[in-house]
Amino acid sequence: MDRSDAGLPVWSPMYASIGPLPGPDQEAQYAYETLWNGARVLMHLPGDGTMQLVSTSGLDVTSDYPDLTPPTGLLAQIRAVLDGEIITVDSAGRPSVERLQQRMSLHHPRAVADAAAEFPARLMIYDVLYLFQPVLHQPYTARRALLDDLPLNGDRLLVPAAWPSMAGEALQQALDEGFDGVTAKRLSSPYLPGRRTRDWINIKNQPPASDATTARSR
Repeated sequence: MDRSDAGLPVWSPMYASIGPLPGPDQEAQYAYETLWNGARVLMHLPGDGTMQLVSTSGLDVTSDYPDLTPPTGLLAQIRAVLDGEIITVDSAGRPSVERLQQRMSLHHPRAVADAAAEFPARLMIYDVLYLFQPVLHQPYTARRALLDDLPLNGDRLLVPAAWPSMAGEALQQALDEGFDGVTAKRLSSPYLPGRRTRDWINIKNQPPASDATTARSR
């Protein structure tokens, strides 16, 4: 662990393994979240009204997403490190990897601004690593409760739903809504930076695609 210029800890994200749905004897041990297939980032909030978006490779990509504006109100006063994925959506409101990849390839300010207007980004935030102090050691259920209490939901910063104990129903609903699948997260699991473990499982309807076909997997 290192520390950012804002004094916040710097970690790498935790990653999911790919696998099948937990069986009936284990499904109650997990919560189920939509599989986004977006651009994974850690959001640093130093509590001074600014924010920093850090990619999985450790790059500051904040300027690439000017439409993800710094927090206001109570959120601007919170010191936190949050885990999530940047997505763009198609005309039907479903995540579009193609549109996101177009945005990720742009760096000139004018091109970035034009793409932000045409394909606005959203940040789906689904975990908390730090909230005034490190909370990685806490179980998923406790971190999720902390996340649900944050003033995050809006047009651009959103906390996605999590289904408890309903593996098959969660997967079917995700597929019916046009998503690739779900991520099963063990209720008792701590957050393990930089680790890929079976505590998080990506479950897809199709055989896993190559890494080149998605912006960045969990």
